[in-house]
Amino acid sequence: MEPSPRTAAAVKSGACLLTSTLIARLLEGWVPPGDARLPEEYAAQVTQPRRCIEMSNFNSHDRVSLCSQPAARLMLSPITRPHRMPLRTRLLWLFLPLLAASLGGIWLLSESILLSRFDREDQQRLQEGATVLHNRLDFELKRHLDIVRTYAWWDASYDFIQRPNETFEQENLDHEMLDDLGFDFVLFLDDRGHLQLKQWSPPAPDQRVLFGAPSASDQALLEALQQRAIRLGALDFRGRTDHSLSELLLVDNLPTLLVSVPISNNQGSAPAKGAILAGYFLDRERLANLREQMQADLQPMPNIATDSTWKPLRSRSGSTHNQALLSPRRFIGEHVQQVSVQYLSSSGEPQLRFDITKKRLLYIQGEKAINFFLGASLLVALGAFLVGYLALELWVLRRVQRLNREVAEVGRNAHSIRLSDFGNDELGQLAGEMNQMLERLEHSEARDRAILQSMRDGYFEMDVDGVILTVNPALCQLLGQTRETLIGHPYYELLGEDDLARARQPFQRAMQSGAGKTFAIPLQRADGSLGYFEATVSLIHDLQGELRGYRGIVRDVSDQIAYQQQLLEMAYRDPLTGLGNRKAFDEQLGQALLRAGSGGSELALLYLDLDRFKEVNDRFGHDIGDALLRTVAERVRSTLRQPDKAYRLGGDEFAVLLEDSQENNPQRLAERLLAALVQPIALNGERIDFVTPSIGIALYPRHAGDAEGLVRAADSAMYEAKRQRNHYCLYQAPA
Repeated sequence: MEPSPRTAAAVKSGACLLTSTLIARLLEGWVPPGDARLPEEYAAQVTQPRRCIEMSNFNSHDRVSLCSQPAARLMLSPITRPHRMPLRTRLLWLFLPLLAASLGGIWLLSESILLSRFDREDQQRLQEGATVLHNRLDFELKRHLDIVRTYAWWDASYDFIQRPNETFEQENLDHEMLDDLGFDFVLFLDDRGHLQLKQWSPPAPDQRVLFGAPSASDQALLEALQQRAIRLGALDFRGRTDHSLSELLLVDNLPTLLVSVPISNNQGSAPAKGAILAGYFLDRERLANLREQMQADLQPMPNIATDSTWKPLRSRSGSTHNQALLSPRRFIGEHVQQVSVQYLSSSGEPQLRFDITKKRLLYIQGEKAINFFLGASLLVALGAFLVGYLALELWVLRRVQRLNREVAEVGRNAHSIRLSDFGNDELGQLAGEMNQMLERLEHSEARDRAILQSMRDGYFEMDVDGVILTVNPALCQLLGQTRETLIGHPYYELLGEDDLARARQPFQRAMQSGAGKTFAIPLQRADGSLGYFEATVSLIHDLQGELRGYRGIVRDVSDQIAYQQQLLEMAYRDPLTGLGNRKAFDEQLGQALLRAGSGGSELALLYLDLDRFKEVNDRFGHDIGDALLRTVAERVRSTLRQPDKAYRLGGDEFAVLLEDSQENNPQRLAERLLAALVQPIALNGERIDFVTPSIGIALYPRHAGDAEGLVRAADSAMYEAKRQRNHYCLYQAPA
């Protein structure tokens, strides 16, 4: 990438100033023989402090300082006595720092460019290893899923799951078939979750890769596997045959590859009557094969907490079943790198992770090559030093001294002094570039002022106490203020009491980190209205690095904030009934459980389902059905009392949260709901009097200790009530 003209000029001027500074330091330490003091006018010029001008660009971070050196003025003063400092010694002190700086620059470039490139190559190879692992496991899942589908979509399997018989197992499912297909287990489940047929051959205990205590028995492992598959939705096909599972799970502390396909006829067109579960356990032999394929140290580990730095790992097939997250690279020592691949279930729960470890081979080889290169560079530099040591005085040094004197004059009056031209060589070009840089500085300052005056975003500067020092017209327009009402006043006069503490935090964080911060802040306009603004604040330092204040850009984002609030409301509201939707229910149920647990109160969950609602859609159409749901929602809403909440979970299912149910009897609420919803509903001239509610009630913590258990209990009670229709039922735990 080509450097900008401003940056190039800065580099050239910096080289010139470095040279002149070294000369000045040498001359400052020289005292004429025979006298321990310099003439007073001579000493005054040496001790005069440097004067600098600073050039900056509003749209760039380039910054150049031109400083007048004491040596420049020193060389203008008459020297009454010949100095006897050996020229060789002077050149030695000139070239040694340059040689050290050159070698240091070579070392820094080698570290920052070459080694970083080798490191990126090592990182890419490590990440490719993670991709190979993920693609391999994804291929295994897809291959086994295709195999299981051939058995699941088969007339013989479909007949068997409806009418189990021993002949099917003898003819189609034996241990040899299990070994040929690479499965450790094949399970036939009917649509009620009952195991109708199994082939079960788990690995020997000493071959298993465990992440905790082993199973009490193989039967316990089998039951845990079956329950886990059902919980993940293996039987949630609802007659559909395209429903399938392909998961990498941790079942009873054992890594497991599991696939599931609904059972149907040869064409997959018959309603599913069950499912086939199949797969294998990741034992030591299979793990060794994976290590051999990846040519890396691969170690399965328990899952850990992840954050936003973990990125999704996409498979070659584009499958969404086998979800995985890739960790950032980390180092074990200096020459070993590692990443982790964490697998998730289809419900998003962490299962297990694989740690992939490789040596940084390219980095190690690069270090050796760079060390050799630096040694060779040192020898070459020493040879060049001997030649340049003799030529510098004759061809360069005298002109540099003259250039240094003129730079000192520029430091005192940058807007009127220009450097003289020394010809067409590099020093002449340097003088010309510096002259152009000075002109660009003047234009840049004028442009910066014009930009601040014309930009639409507000701009401000303030001191460390928060007193506003500078504003542009756009900021005055955004706030409806004038320059007089802003400049000289602290910024917190524009804030409310509640926002003052929050507004100080970004300034404190910016001061601690030394970097700019972007944050949203509410500010009061002149008419009293409150607007929301996005502010980007950076620090202002002086030449000594001391904090002198803050500068920032302010943008009005009031419309965006209002739009975000509208989107948030839409995300948590059922569009048909106006009740909370399932997302709102899930979040507020968890919050209600926390409040009930901390306050020691009881929480009631009522699940409500409409009997014979499907008949309304079939007889009168979906428009009448939607109108009926709106009427039911309105009746439910009018029956509740604050702070009870109602939700529509989907279809004709509703839920009600009743907090502190010890004081508000959920049975009485259920009776009121039954009484309100049993009343006939007239819609578009149609009288609907056959739709009745069934209500299930579950209590926390009496019936369940968490959200999932409470929902299951309420759902179970609701289905018990549906057997009687137009009733409510309090959950009864199984005997």
